[in-house]
Amino acid sequence: MRGIVLVNVGTPASYKKTDVQKFIGDMLSDPLVTGKSEWLSDFLARNIIAPLSASKSAEKYKKIWRKEDPQISPLLYFMQKLADELEAKKNIPVEIAMRYGEPTFSEAISKLEAKCPLIHELVVFPLYPQYAQATTQTAIDEIGHTFYKRPHSFRLKIVKPYFNHPAYIHALATHAKPYLENEFDKLILSYHSLPLSQVEKAWEKGKEFDYVYQLKETNRLLLDQLHIPAKNVVLLYASQRGSGWLKPFLSTDISGIAKQGWKKIVVMSPGFPIDNIETLYDIDIEARKLFMEGGGEKFTFIPSLNNDPSFVEAIWKIISGV
Repeated sequence: MRGIVLVNVGTPASYKKTDVQKFIGDMLSDPLVTGKSEWLSDFLARNIIAPLSASKSAEKYKKIWRKEDPQISPLLYFMQKLADELEAKKNIPVEIAMRYGEPTFSEAISKLEAKCPLIHELVVFPLYPQYAQATTQTAIDEIGHTFYKRPHSFRLKIVKPYFNHPAYIHALATHAKPYLENEFDKLILSYHSLPLSQVEKAWEKGKEFDYVYQLKETNRLLLDQLHIPAKNVVLLYASQRGSGWLKPFLSTDISGIAKQGWKKIVVMSPGFPIDNIETLYDIDIEARKLFMEGGGEKFTFIPSLNNDPSFVEAIWKIISGV
């Protein structure tokens, strides 16, 4: 029997300033995220960045936090829904884990062992379609560190980036089609920006690690399925933390889209299978506001795949090697 753990970056325990500050501190103290040394990353994150940014970030989280029961972050809610549906439809134990915050990978393993004592293989499915050291690599390192702390009766398998897997592309296209039925001027494909230093380092290692190559392959394959010409698409990068990051930036260029005469846009983020602050706030709230203030007429936001049935099937096919 297999067991599956769905892994993501993480979320604050609540939108309270203290919880948000802890989450930011945990994440930005990771040298694989910052690209700086361990001691410097920890010092800057805990003493400068997290304290200064916690209040503003807490307000953002408050705006996207689920008001329904349960009142938790959308990321945690949709990950659990996805896990529940995958478990029910495929009759296989599934748990979720976060790189930062809870539930931890250790907790996920314990829950799987309790569900299925005879498990023979643990499959880790990172919810990162494209490779990046700040997401994929740090998660793999943490998972390995946790798993090999003690002996297990089952083996560990970590799913590789699936940026070009037909099942993932099919899920994206199937999910997007209803939002593209009405007339639009441009489709905006938005991805999380990364420091250029990390991008160049990955590029030197080859396509298996090349974030920009992989996201452009995702775009090419997706547009082919949707029958949308490349001239009708704009690639923008979001959530940057400095000028030396991948450009053009969503936050600075989105208003210019309308000024060029493209008044009706559809925005999608194929690098985020699960909705989070980067999609629900940076795109659906902030980018929408900037676009409309810049003269836009219609802003259509395509939510992430979340627990869409097509994504459930895609995960199963990717894991099964289909």
